[in-house]
Amino acid sequence: MTQKRTGKTLHGIKVSLLGLLVLSVFKGLAGWFTGSKALMADACHSAADFAAAVNSYLRHRRAIAPRGAAERQREAVAAVVFAALLLLAGLEMAISSLRAIAWGLDRAPGWGAVIVIAGSMVAREALILYRRSYEHRMGLRPEASRTDRSDVFASLTALVGTAGAMTGHMLDLPVLYVLDPAAGLVIGVFVLRMGYRQAASAIGAVERRPMDEVDAQTLLEVVQRVDGVVAVDEIRAKEHGHYVIIDVLIRVNPRISVLDGHDVAQRVRRQLTKRFLHVSDASVRVEPYDPGYPYKSNHQEEEMPTLIQ
Repeated sequence: MTQKRTGKTLHGIKVSLLGLLVLSVFKGLAGWFTGSKALMADACHSAADFAAAVNSYLRHRRAIAPRGAAERQREAVAAVVFAALLLLAGLEMAISSLRAIAWGLDRAPGWGAVIVIAGSMVAREALILYRRSYEHRMGLRPEASRTDRSDVFASLTALVGTAGAMTGHMLDLPVLYVLDPAAGLVIGVFVLRMGYRQAASAIGAVERRPMDEVDAQTLLEVVQRVDGVVAVDEIRAKEHGHYVIIDVLIRVNPRISVLDGHDVAQRVRRQLTKRFLHVSDASVRVEPYDPGYPYKSNHQEEEMPTLIQ
């Protein structure tokens, strides 16, 4: 049932992805031809929203078909690269807008930029309404709307900047031309903020290493080689921030003392935290081994009694 609902959610996200991609490319081309700093920055902001939508799509798709560790790592690295590109784009837009403000402008971007921004705002609102209507019809939980509000606010800022610059052109007030790059500077800061947040999230995903089958087998082999461990009954991993906490149940010789069993547990804990850098702590539970025969122990001390003895 959960996978079915997730599949329905994916359809709505795909529509948003396509719409955001088209808007980003269209606004970027229009900003290039009109020379509007505000429109170019708004295109970068839409690209940042597109990246956030891609992350949401991948998260929901993993709920339907879990990915292997290698593929998850590749996706996380790609997210880091894209976030870095967003940071560079936001920084470039901010610097370019500052230069335009400092050097002055001799013309306004034109009414074409104003029309493109206004049209993109209508298209973005239509995308939001479609997705919310789709989620309501399918009985789905609405997706977070923070990026929706942010994108609308960025487009509104760009509209005010370009319209203000064109007002200066109509009233023969060249001083108002600066409103367009000023809006581009504000939106560039928004893009930098979004790029930083996405980069931090993506880097955290790269550093986190959920325990897959390979990790579990490696951890199991390490614990089994610890002196005094007879068997490993259970080993689990829990994510805690960027690190992992291991919960393991070991079996020891039932003839040893409680203190000796505690020493074995401490050796297991030290070995796990020392061998694996992403393991921040290990909770080791100790229980006596009920072997039947033959009994096998990897403990090397000759004076240690065994069941055979």
